[in-house]
Amino acid sequence: MKVGILITSISNFGQKGFYNAQEIGLAKAMAKSCEAVEVYKLIPTDLEKKTEKICENAVLHLIPSKSSGINGVVKVNELNRSLTALIHFSDTQFSVPKVYQWCEKNGVQYVPYIGVVESHSTSRLKQIITNLLFRKNLAVYRKCSCCVKTPTVQKLLMGMGVKNTIVTPVGLDLDLLYVDYKVTSVVDLKEKYGYCEADKVLLFIGRMIDEKQPVRMIDILSELRKKDASYKLLMVGTGELKNAVEARIEKLDLEDAVQLVERIPNSDIWELYRLANTFVNLNQQEIFGMAILEAMYYGCKVVAWKAPGPNLIIENGKSGWLAESNEKMMEKILDTTDFGEEIHCRVLREFTWESSAGKMKQIIKDDFR
Repeated sequence: MKVGILITSISNFGQKGFYNAQEIGLAKAMAKSCEAVEVYKLIPTDLEKKTEKICENAVLHLIPSKSSGINGVVKVNELNRSLTALIHFSDTQFSVPKVYQWCEKNGVQYVPYIGVVESHSTSRLKQIITNLLFRKNLAVYRKCSCCVKTPTVQKLLMGMGVKNTIVTPVGLDLDLLYVDYKVTSVVDLKEKYGYCEADKVLLFIGRMIDEKQPVRMIDILSELRKKDASYKLLMVGTGELKNAVEARIEKLDLEDAVQLVERIPNSDIWELYRLANTFVNLNQQEIFGMAILEAMYYGCKVVAWKAPGPNLIIENGKSGWLAESNEKMMEKILDTTDFGEEIHCRVLREFTWESSAGKMKQIIKDDFR
């Protein structure tokens, strides 16, 4: 079996070594039982075209491409016509009909991998255009066996007449994780990052944009500290709301309670999950939540706003908490329930790329027969 993986959304993400790139994790898992895996990643035109080895039996083709927004203009002549199947991270990408037609012409099974079915752009005009063009994608999806990232997307697609779907979650690439994290003392890590043992550290990781709600995080911390002054916040990330975050910290007199870090080396990110008492996710549109998976892998309690990704990953009250208001978020952060090893074990059971790759390969085999 020769499998292609196509990423048509334009970015410089996904290059070999980029932390937790979904297509790379999937390719590595697929390569363990496939004859060959080829990843096709569209990148901005100012970058160099090249091919890199990912692992045994898997390569990454970086292909400069023109784009409209995040929609890359795919060059189908770059694709290998001898592929058995092509897994397309498709979502609302404009290229879906073109890629599907190429697959039909060349006898390649087309497997859409879908995480969203509508535009989340802040531009109303872009939303309207994207959602109108998505109707063409639906016509394709109705003909295919589709992999979807969450039950929420599955339900939405079924309501649109797409009947053949299977939930295939995003997974963690276990090769990137630090397996001996338990050996390191939490107290030592807290000291390394400027905390004392008694501090209760909240961890927030993500771009400082409206979708991630970083200013709301400051407000929640302020209210929490009225109940327990030992709570402190470690925020990792930067973005257009950084100044607003800093202004809110100053206004609420939280300079001594909040530590802002723009970025952490990939090799050290596990330390933050290990030292934190709670990882907080406030994204109300979270498609999946790789950081949630990472936090759970390292045994960190997660409190997340209800959204498609967290709703799938977290068994509310068993492996973390879901909430949908500031008050509920605070209540669950303050909750002292110890979920023990279940947090870590759930990730290994349900959310690795090996598990999802197995489901995708079964779809390919079934359709091939």
